[in-house]
Amino acid sequence: MKWLEARNIYPDKWLLFEAIEAYSREGKRIIEELSVINVFEDGREALKEYAEKHKKDKSREMYVYYTKNKELTIQERNWIGVRNHG
Repeated sequence: MKWLEARNIYPDKWLLFEAIEAYSREGKRIIEELSVINVFEDGREALKEYAEKHKKDKSREMYVYYTKNKELTIQERNWIGVRNHG
């Protein structure tokens, strides 16, 4: 589904979603298609579930975003350092 569809279906909600089709441009992640994993009233609960799911499977591209935002704007972050996978 597109971000506009998600906003219409879930107004004023926090969404935990997975990017199905996405690409990078000018330091931003552009999400063409997404799949809603869960819907929340409280952003803290959404972030908690995100953390649990991300810990189990780091390969999934998941985000938490509030549907009151008209545009889906995700800044890319460059991580510097060593990651411990253990």
